[in-house]
Amino acid sequence: MVRTFRKINRVLDSKKIFLILGAFLICFTSVFADIPNDKFKTLLNNNEIYEAIELYNTHGEQKWAYWLAKKFIRNGDIDSANEWYEESIKKGDQNSKFEIAEVLFHNKIDYIKSYNYFYELKNSSDKFLSSHAKYYLSIFHRYGINVPPNESVAYEYMTDASKEIELAKYSLIEYKLNGIGTKIDKKNAALMMFEFADQGYTEAEYDYAMMILNEIGIKKDEKIAIIWLERAAQKAYPPALQQLATMYYYGIGTVKNDVKAYEYYLLAKQLGVTDVELDMNMSTLSSSHRKAAVDKFESFRPRMNDYSITYLRMPKFMK
Repeated sequence: MVRTFRKINRVLDSKKIFLILGAFLICFTSVFADIPNDKFKTLLNNNEIYEAIELYNTHGEQKWAYWLAKKFIRNGDIDSANEWYEESIKKGDQNSKFEIAEVLFHNKIDYIKSYNYFYELKNSSDKFLSSHAKYYLSIFHRYGINVPPNESVAYEYMTDASKEIELAKYSLIEYKLNGIGTKIDKKNAALMMFEFADQGYTEAEYDYAMMILNEIGIKKDEKIAIIWLERAAQKAYPPALQQLATMYYYGIGTVKNDVKAYEYYLLAKQLGVTDVELDMNMSTLSSSHRKAAVDKFESFRPRMNDYSITYLRMPKFMK
């Protein structure tokens, strides 16, 4: 009986040893598998691109071709980037197909190829790829780029895309405002704009304020418009700053305030937004008001802009 237990223990000990060795080999393999990746990344970070290409040719992994394409994009070498995107596509990378379609579109290189790639991706199981592909297809059909203009098809694509991505939903507002492929619906457009503004999208805060001021789908209320403009202005959004400068100068929706008017005027001007009429108006302000505004201007610190339509519109290959 004792001998039997000893044999069982020896078998169990052997199994433990094999399990430990197996676990060690797995860890050893995974650690050393990362070494080529790390070396490749280091070469790219050091801008040693040709050395990285040599490593790819001898020990290439699927994702490396995509990394090379991104590196060439950052270096401004579009032709080389496209070559590596194509290499990555051959290895089955759908992200590369999407990004090269963007590159071909935004750089006006090959609209036909760009359209075909987006068309191939519109039914992708990846919701990001399929919805963004439909967003671009909508643009193609709306403006008749490489295809006959068809606003109805453009609206359908944008509507489908809007179910998944905010950028398409925001673009749909313009379709409803101008009756692009659908009937004009200003009330619904204003409601959609409010939803974006309420989430904190800076551009929407400004756009919603201007819809209120111009009574587009919503009743005019200058005091409410000021509130939305202030929200955008506190994040240093130039159009909102300029609009507030005018409103405080004339006392529209608020008490006339020359100091605030000049402060917002200076901020807008610093950000590159100018207006001849506003320049003339600001020159009439007293030196004391201008000095007080300069003090506020110098201490102005914009709030963080966590939500930006401008960022959403930036192509993925640039992010």
